[in-house]
Amino acid sequence: MLLFEFDSEQITPEQLNNLERYIDRLFASVGLDVNFTRHFKERLRDKRNGTPISVPELQRMFKKVHRQMRKGKDIIELGDEAQAVLKDLVSDINIPFVINWDDSNKEFDLVAKTIMRKKNFWSGDDILPLN
Repeated sequence: MLLFEFDSEQITPEQLNNLERYIDRLFASVGLDVNFTRHFKERLRDKRNGTPISVPELQRMFKKVHRQMRKGKDIIELGDEAQAVLKDLVSDINIPFVINWDDSNKEFDLVAKTIMRKKNFWSGDDILPLN
């Protein structure tokens, strides 16, 4: 079963679930859990992105977050209900997100609200650039 299709490129639900598990393991040591919203998944293959956003691009982007933001500690320090945007300066991928404290799991959730490939993306929220 395909979740998205764009110019014969496909991302399956299994691929997204595997990516989310990979990212969660990456940030587990600091207590950060990453969640993709339905809107994020829908926008992943939106034609407005120009070039489709791929799973390997997302994997590289979150590796940059891990490396450049002290394994995610800088994100956690934004605090509960903080909103910001992860901006990959190389791929022009932007991920607006919110941080929520998950009391039942005693960890912070990074909820990726949407995604878009746009060079001059602007937001009123803090932008966290990734090289």
